[in-house]
Amino acid sequence: MYSKLKSYFIGSCISTLDSIHDISRLTLLFNLAFAITLMGVVSAIVSTLLGTYSVYIPSIGNIVFGLITLYSIRWTKKFTGIAKIYFLLLFILIFGNLNFNHGTMHVGAPFWIMLLNILVLYIVGVYWGIAFLLASLVGYLYYLHYVLPYHLEIFDSLSAEVYYSVYYEAFFALFLLGYIIFTILKSSKASDHLLQKKNTELINQNNEILHREEEKTIMLKEIHHRVKNNLQVITSLLRLQMHELDSDTEVAKFKDSINRVMTMALIHDKMYQTEELSRINLEDYFQGLSADLMNSYQIDFKVDLTFEFKIEKIGLKSIVPLALIYNELFSNSLKHAFTRIEKPKIIVSISKYNDNFFQFTYKDNGTWKELKGKSTFGRELIESLTGQLDGELEFTASPMTKYKFKFKHLDL
Repeated sequence: MYSKLKSYFIGSCISTLDSIHDISRLTLLFNLAFAITLMGVVSAIVSTLLGTYSVYIPSIGNIVFGLITLYSIRWTKKFTGIAKIYFLLLFILIFGNLNFNHGTMHVGAPFWIMLLNILVLYIVGVYWGIAFLLASLVGYLYYLHYVLPYHLEIFDSLSAEVYYSVYYEAFFALFLLGYIIFTILKSSKASDHLLQKKNTELINQNNEILHREEEKTIMLKEIHHRVKNNLQVITSLLRLQMHELDSDTEVAKFKDSINRVMTMALIHDKMYQTEELSRINLEDYFQGLSADLMNSYQIDFKVDLTFEFKIEKIGLKSIVPLALIYNELFSNSLKHAFTRIEKPKIIVSISKYNDNFFQFTYKDNGTWKELKGKSTFGRELIESLTGQLDGELEFTASPMTKYKFKFKHLDL
């Protein structure tokens, strides 16, 4: 029967709530209204049988207020505002009975006041709870100072039935107090159990996500490894083809193409080795690429290579065109710029430029060949890659050969 009544009065309201705490508060409000209404019925019957009609009035008040509260929750599907009104009515009923009903002994009043304040704090909130505590203190002090002396004067004139009513009033108050505390503890235990269940579900979901992420990481690393291997195969094929060439010019062009492919292969090799598959360390990559290029061209001089990177890592989308640009510039420096230079020097820097741009600068102290109007494949490739990064290029030859790029977008 209890379950049916609970479903009838607050079932539709519970279905609108997502918070475990709100469901617990609503359930407690229902238990309170239901229990007080039921006790009001029993108290009214007992008062009628004993003839203690002074207790009959608050009993009827409990029945009316409880039923109005239950039906209001059912009709409105809201409980916080209804709870405030209900507790205000109970407050008026308790202190009105305490201060103006002189036909009872009011032994159970402190229990009712204590119960009311506990419920207000739990169901309505701290601020309302504090307000009720202060109002209860004022009301009870008023009773002790102004009303209790009069009650003591008429104490001996009270009928035996009134004395009997003290027993069931105290029983009802203590029983309801214990019942509400039990309900709070039960709701807290149920909430804790539900939270533990949700926590277990979240842990399982997190483990599943971590497992899937681990699988994806392994798969992506394998993809990078295979791409690197495929590019190395292409490099090997180009080298085999290069050995069949007789022209030094054609061999040089093949070697440049091999280095471009090697530049991209090195990116996937770094991605395969790192834990972070979406970004690559710039200085580590550029140092490795520079060493590979110097080995490829078999230079017989030492280059003072300096990196000044204000950006630590960069995404795969931007590193490919940026690395190919560096490959062209660095290769040209090694092949052409340092023929008559005693101490070759190269400075590479990347930093933020204002808020919306990034600046990439390549400088060396070498002497570059004049193109005399001719456009080489390397120059066209640099311009194309600069366009991919939504950038612009500025070249100066003094005091050092300097390529300065301004990129609008870099994948960080």
